[in-house]
Amino acid sequence: MNIKDNLSYVNQKIAEAVRRRREFFGRGGSDECAAGYDVMVVAASKYVGAQAIIDAWDAGVRVFGENKIQDLKTKHEYIKNHRPDILKDIKFHVIGHLQTNKTRDAVACATMIQSVDSIKLAHKLNEQCEKAGKKMEVLIEIKTSEEESKTGIRPEEAMELASAVNGCGALVLAGVMTMALFDGTADEIRACFDKAYSFFKVLKDKYGPGCKYLSMGMSEDFELAIERGANIIRPGRILFK
Repeated sequence: MNIKDNLSYVNQKIAEAVRRRREFFGRGGSDECAAGYDVMVVAASKYVGAQAIIDAWDAGVRVFGENKIQDLKTKHEYIKNHRPDILKDIKFHVIGHLQTNKTRDAVACATMIQSVDSIKLAHKLNEQCEKAGKKMEVLIEIKTSEEESKTGIRPEEAMELASAVNGCGALVLAGVMTMALFDGTADEIRACFDKAYSFFKVLKDKYGPGCKYLSMGMSEDFELAIERGANIIRPGRILFK
């Protein structure tokens, strides 16, 4: 595994996709994309150990995404013990389904929760953040496909959740996350991303510039995601292969 070369390749593909994004939004009569043109790489590290995360940090990756809270705790502790010099700067996002009974550990280890999909979860996160004296950026995960395996709240129910999050004093409503169809055609995947972008734009118009992140796209489809407006991508295998 050469994480430095892999990251360089991903960054090259990001730059190419951003150019196509400018063309796409320009064709719509405006050069403005609601999510802007800077793209954050959140390395999906659920299949690698803590040492691989450290190696990725040394190669230039700064943000990592974990699906399981127990894995996040274990890796966070390893880094604390073996590379305390990076602990204050390395960032972890929760990108998998989060159970309410795991919110305390999530708040302790993460800097963002990308997968808020219920009012109950939002209230529990707010409670744990208040106890920890911490403000937490969160994204609303919306379901843009009919795949049973996909989590997230349906777009038509998501404005109520957004209002609830906005009313939580310790949470910062920072945007939207989605997962596209796993085995869809390019057009089907674009349709998922377009649904998420449309909802993100509504949310941004309502809640202002603090609502700034649209997280979508993984190793297989991050270029399409960027073209359709993503400014956070979550590649994993392509970085750690």
